[in-house]
This record gives sequence, C-alpha cells and structure tokens, in this order.
Amino acid sequence: MQKLIRLLLKPVSWLAAFVFLIEEAIWDWTAALMASLGAMRLVHAIENRIAAFPPRWAFVTFLLPGSILIPAKIIGLHAITTGHLLLGSGIFLLAKLLGMALFSRIFNLTRPALMQLAWFARLYEAVMYYRNRIHAYLDNWPAYQRVKLHIKTLGASIKSSFKRKA
Repeated sequence: MQKLIRLLLKPVSWLAAFVFLIEEAIWDWTAALMASLGAMRLVHAIENRIAAFPPRWAFVTFLLPGSILIPAKIIGLHAITTGHLLLGSGIFLLAKLLGMALFSRIFNLTRPALMQLAWFARLYEAVMYYRNRIHAYLDNWPAYQRVKLHIKTLGASIKSSFKRKA
C-alpha cells in the first residue's frame, strides 16, 4: 500500500512543483509591473483610497478582479472547446495574467484591512501554513531547485533584453 501511495504521489508532487514555480514567477513579475504602475499619479491616488478602505470594503475590492475576470476565462475555455485553440488560449492566458496582476496588487493594498476580519486572518494563516509546508517539501528537491534557478535566469535574461531595447 505504501508503494502505491508513493507511486501516486509522485506525479501529483511534480504537478504541484510545476504549478508553484509558474504561479510564483507570474506573481513576482506581475507584482513588480503593478508596483511600477503605482508610480503614476492617478493610479497612486486610487491605490491610496483602496488602502484606506475599512475591512468590509477591502474584502469586496479584494474579490473584484476574480469576479470580473472569471467570465473572460470561461470565454477562453469555450473558445478552446469549440476549436479556436489559439484564440481561447490567448484570452485565457491574458485573463490569468491580468487577474494575478490585479489580485497581487489589491491584496497587498488591502491586506492590513483584511487581517482585521478574524475569519479571513484564520483562513490566511491556514493557507500560508500549508503553502509554506509545500514549499519546504519542494525546496528539498534538487530538480525543483534547478528548474527554479532556470526560471529566474530566464526572467533576468528577458528583463535585461527589454532594458537594452528601451
């Protein structure tokens, strides 16, 4: 039974590692992009208003990107299932990237207010506990460390090529 469980957990572990790497890379990239947009006067003023929201309004604001972009993801998936693979993939990927960018920025702005909601603070602590456990598990894999290093190197290479062109 132990061998069967280990056999079944191996592909799940690799999938989790892949998802973590991609999500982490996208999160970092989009957070940096949104922070640079925050330097614009109008965006900065809007962000200051959002950061000052009371907990309930902060929660509503926190949910906004997902509720707006879920229909776009569904449209993308529908396009894929009806044979428009490139169009559907493009729509889905754009919605995913935009959603993560907005989500990461709004979460950073509203986190202090959200943590005043006891149930949210408990949920956040539970999610972070399991996230940290998964990261600790994955960080012990040499293959995971190599792939993570390759992704960082690729990101730095892309970033430097954009700086050279600008």
